[in-house]
Amino acid sequence: MREDSVIYSTIKAAEAEGLAADAVDRRVWERHGATCAMLALDSSGMTRVTRAQGIVHFLSRYVQMRDLAQAILGRHGCLAWRSFADNLFAEFPTTDAALAAALEIHRTLRDRGIMLTDTEPYRGCIAVGHGRVLDNGALGVLGDEMNITAKLGEDIATAGETLLTESAYRSLTHAQPSVEKIELTISTVAVTCYRVLASTGK
Repeated sequence: MREDSVIYSTIKAAEAEGLAADAVDRRVWERHGATCAMLALDSSGMTRVTRAQGIVHFLSRYVQMRDLAQAILGRHGCLAWRSFADNLFAEFPTTDAALAAALEIHRTLRDRGIMLTDTEPYRGCIAVGHGRVLDNGALGVLGDEMNITAKLGEDIATAGETLLTESAYRSLTHAQPSVEKIELTISTVAVTCYRVLASTGK
């Protein structure tokens, strides 16, 4: 049986005590609230390459990328990270650190020449967010900012690209990247984000 998440356990315990909804909300945020930067990486080409060459072929390349990325995350002060399927998620103390890690992952993938196919290099699609979230322990973080970051990384960013949420862009303190502002709608929600023009190294 899968262990329940720490957040769900807190909610269930608070509701079992008969607490009102606002009191449950306060307790969950008091116990699990955290502010951090978050990075969401989605691999480019999984569906297409898996159909053409099989899941094991794709995963063997993903493992190479994951091992490469793990070392980079550590160098930039990553607080925690996890991977699933073709995705990688990580948290950092600052947006500057998360952005630096994202750009180094792109550069290193390009320089190391990990190949997804005989002719196509392995590339990631990355988004970086920053904000107040719920820390769910080993399962990662939850909240509006994480939702938007994951959507940008998985659905909007293209291969070799880094997108910043509006909150992430405004929280940068040292990095001053060249960016392009983008207005879009995700699941009926209006979103402002920023494309980092240095992501691809062009």
